[in-house]
Amino acid sequence: GKVNIQFTNDGYTNLLQSNDITKISIPKFWGWDVEISNEDSLSYLLFSADVILPESDPNGDAFGSTTRFYWNARVDTNEKTGEISLSDGTITLKQDVEPPGGFWGIFNGGGILAQFRYVGDFTCRPC
Repeated sequence: GKVNIQFTNDGYTNLLQSNDITKISIPKFWGWDVEISNEDSLSYLLFSADVILPESDPNGDAFGSTTRFYWNARVDTNEKTGEISLSDGTITLKQDVEPPGGFWGIFNGGGILAQFRYVGDFTCRPC
């Protein structure tokens, strides 16, 4: 499917239009931020959205509940014009990691440790 979004100056993301999305629903996009990667020193735009997955999808928590997906796209800047564009990016899903042994002393470590699992790629195009 195709989703048109707008990144506003105040760090929010607006959902403008969604087309041909049949198996999932995207009720909300969250804020965005630009970060510089420690790995390659390039800038990346990071944003997330709540997605309602079909009951048959193994990534969903429960039918009808939302799952947070994270998008990362490299920010490219034209040195001559200063124009900013986004390169195609990746989509990840954050999953809790159970600590070894379940409990750390008197503390339950559930929800503290997490990892981002690669889900897929997306394409960026100006509206």
